[in-house]
Amino acid sequence: MKKTLLKKLLAASLGMTLIISMSTAAFASELTSGVSVTDETSVNISKTLTVSNPDMTLTDGPGMSYSYSISSVVPSSDNGGVSITDADNHTGVVYYGPEGGVNLTTSSVSFPVGTEVNASQNGTENKKYFTASTDLSKFTSPGIYRYQITESPNPMDPTFVGVNDTGDRDRFLDVYIENGSDGLKVAGYTLHDRYNNKTDGFNGGSTGYGEPFTGAAMFETKNIILETEVTGNMGDRNHQFPFEGIVKDNGRSFYVKKGEVPQGLISEKAEGTVAGTLVSTTLAHGEKYYISGLSEAAVVNYTETNNTPDTYTVSISGGNPSEPEQITPNGEKTMGEASVNDSSRVIFTNDLETVSPTGVVLRYGYAMFLIVAGVLMVLFRKRNREDGI
Repeated sequence: MKKTLLKKLLAASLGMTLIISMSTAAFASELTSGVSVTDETSVNISKTLTVSNPDMTLTDGPGMSYSYSISSVVPSSDNGGVSITDADNHTGVVYYGPEGGVNLTTSSVSFPVGTEVNASQNGTENKKYFTASTDLSKFTSPGIYRYQITESPNPMDPTFVGVNDTGDRDRFLDVYIENGSDGLKVAGYTLHDRYNNKTDGFNGGSTGYGEPFTGAAMFETKNIILETEVTGNMGDRNHQFPFEGIVKDNGRSFYVKKGEVPQGLISEKAEGTVAGTLVSTTLAHGEKYYISGLSEAAVVNYTETNNTPDTYTVSISGGNPSEPEQITPNGEKTMGEASVNDSSRVIFTNDLETVSPTGVVLRYGYAMFLIVAGVLMVLFRKRNREDGI
């Protein structure tokens, strides 16, 4: 009987332990929603860069970096409110965090040139993390304490490297401190914006209370396609016309390929330089040359050379071409400039029409002139004789 009672007591004790542990886990999960806890005193905070490209699955990084600072902040309606109510209607006052209570052990992230980032047609998220750590020695009592984390982009204007990032530069970290068995301990964290929308970092887009986040960091990369069309009765559609391009994209690398580029295919990588990178190819009628993974800040100066003995008339559509002009034989060039904001396709049309057989026409015309003149002279003389002249 005693053994049976003991078993029941042990089972009940185990059940209560599980319930308590599950409740604690659920509470911690609720507190840390949107952030990644590394241990009981540290939390990872993310910066998200969403990268898109119509054809590529990888592109070079934009050369963008972010630094972060943290400071105590007085709780107010401008940074999430002065109190917090949980799902069980338990309300807690939010306090000004003690100086040095939370520090950034890592305080920057970067998406550097020379390091590839993931991309897709609809955009792929690339996350980097920095870490905030709690110093329990700075706290004297349990409570909820608020800190402000401020983001500083480099360059200060992200559009300089083709990144669209105009979002709110502030997030607010609430640290939950409670009594533990050996003193104070960290119960959890929440990270939110000024409208109390929960988040895991600086990433834009949210569901929650108040206004939504604004301005997720977007890196929209594109491709410029050079194409050739040969028109006219005398145009040689098999001839390979030489092309060159100087690609300037803040030192970023990019990808080049002649021919069709199936979606997701990584082409030959061209190492970027700040001064500009020279690329070259030859194109016959209907062929294409892809310069892929360019930022919106990129510029391509392109040149076509006529290396034939014929005189082609060249026109360019797309980009920002120079005036269409007649290209003389053997080495004359047509130049222009394109940016990804202008057009993704730059089409060179090389036209050569039939040359009229002017010598034959002139000789034939001169002979006809002599024949007609002779006939008229005979008729004139005949008429004169009839008139007795």
